[in-house]
Amino acid sequence: MCEQRRRFCPSSVTTAMVNFAQALRDHWVHILVPLGFVVGCYLDRLNDEKLSTFRNKSLLYRRELKPGEETTWK
Repeated sequence: MCEQRRRFCPSSVTTAMVNFAQALRDHWVHILVPLGFVVGCYLDRLNDEKLSTFRNKSLLYRRELKPGEETTWK
């Protein structure tokens, strides 16, 4: 390896990159599954916010809410 500590040692950097690539190749499921879950939750909440603008405005289901009654869809 490198005898002098002050000198740049490319072999240790290459080894670290290979180890990182190998770890990524071995554990890609452990990275992508939680990432997909988080992205899915974000998109679900985004869609809920978009649909909440149409709450109680459908011609088929429109009605006046009783006093003290909460919204039908949250």
